[in-house]
Amino acid sequence: MIKDGALTGIVRVTGLLILLAMALMACSGADAGVKTGISEGQRAPNFSLETLEGKKTSLSDYQGQVVLLNFWATWCEPCRDEIPAIEAVLEARQGEPFVVLGVNYQEDGEKIKAFVEELGMTYPVLLDETGKVMQTYRAPGLPMSILLDQEGVIQKRHPGLLTEAKLDEYLAELLP
Repeated sequence: MIKDGALTGIVRVTGLLILLAMALMACSGADAGVKTGISEGQRAPNFSLETLEGKKTSLSDYQGQVVLLNFWATWCEPCRDEIPAIEAVLEARQGEPFVVLGVNYQEDGEKIKAFVEELGMTYPVLLDETGKVMQTYRAPGLPMSILLDQEGVIQKRHPGLLTEAKLDEYLAELLP
C-alpha cells in the first residue's frame, strides 16, 4: 500500500515532468508547428539547382516572396500551353513580392534554351537534371505547380494545366 506522503511525492514529480515538457515545447521556436514536407501547410523542402545560365540558386534565396514552383518539360504540351498564362500573371504582378521558378525535368540545356527563347520565358529556369527535386516534391506528372507563401509554406499543390484565372485566384489569397 502506498502511503499518503509517497503518493503526494509521485504526483509532484509527475506534475513537474509535465511542466518541464510544456516549457521545452514552448521554447522550441515559432516555427516548431510547421514541419517540412510536401503537403499543403508544410514548409517546402529547400533545394539547390543550377539556372539555365549556370548560376547555382536555392529555394531559400527567395524567402520573403510568394514563389510559384512550376515543374515542366519541353515535350509536355500542357506545359507549353500554361507558360503564356504564367508569364501574363507575372507581368501583371511586377513590383509585387512574387516570383516564378520554372523547374525543368531532366532535359538538355541547349534544347531548353531554344524552347525558352521561342516562348519568351522571362522567369528563372532551374535544371533538375537528375529529377531529384521533382521526386522530392512528389509531382505526379507534368505540369505540376506548387505555390509557397512568403514564409516558404506550401499553400497550393496544383497538378496539371495552370490557367491564368486559377493562378490569379491563388495569388489573391496570398498577395493583397
